[in-house]
Amino acid sequence: MQKAERDGSFWAFALINGRLAEFDFEVIRGKFYMGMGHCYVKRSEYKTKKEQKWIDNDIKRYRFTYRNKKYRRVGERAPLPVKRYRISKKIEKGMSFEEQKSKLKLK
Repeated sequence: MQKAERDGSFWAFALINGRLAEFDFEVIRGKFYMGMGHCYVKRSEYKTKKEQKWIDNDIKRYRFTYRNKKYRRVGERAPLPVKRYRISKKIEKGMSFEEQKSKLKLK
């Protein structure tokens, strides 16, 4: 089951290298993009029946291998595209303490 985040990405459970994991992904114009990573979890961390059902449904749907910083679907050779988050290289001048003080009108 896909759980949406505020930024439009989703997260789900998957079997990655044969172990249960959480991963995040995005679907942009119908194309699947892996997120920045995954984390291995234990099934016992999720207690409710709803969470257990999510795990069962997701691991049937999502099975990946992760090697050499690349994700692949099990049985496929082509790596999945990974969403690259851009960090702006433009560095703006920060305000000095005096400028902040005058802006907030502190004594």
